Amino acid sequence: MNRMTLFVSSGGVFFRKSQTFMKAIAKELGFSFLETIILVNVCENPGATQETIAHNLVLDNAAVARSLKQLEYRRLIRRVIDPNNQRKKKIYALSKGETSKKEIDRIHDYWNALLLSDYSQQEQKEIMNALQKLHHKAVDVNVDKAVQDLRKTM
Repeated sequence: MNRMTLFVSSGGVFFRKSQTFMKAIAKELGFSFLETIILVNVCENPGATQETIAHNLVLDNAAVARSLKQLEYRRLIRRVIDPNNQRKKKIYALSKGETSKKEIDRIHDYWNALLLSDYSQQEQKEIMNALQKLHHKAVDVNVDKAVQDLRKTM
């Protein structure tokens, strides 16, 4: 297996295993997996719009809208009309949402500790920094352009 195939394959395994764990725990907490990641994003980005959340998490706007509706119904978040643009709503976590985020963070910390237990503190820091860089790079990639560029080389 070449390095890039290993990278993509390993990333996929890491994501799917993490998602399976989080889905099981989210269900026990009464959330969907998607609701947990959206709630965390809302708490960490107060005043973000639905579009910003979708962009940050590389998610479909409609899926974000459905999850936000559920979170709002459960009184975990609130939406406030943006005074600068009446068509947009800024999203904020309510205290119940912040409390839920702390529980989700605790679960994430447990999972991360489980996966990183064989690494030194320095190695853990390097892994987290590299993942953060990859995250930002992946968000910034224009997939349509990348596909077009690849096709030119075929």
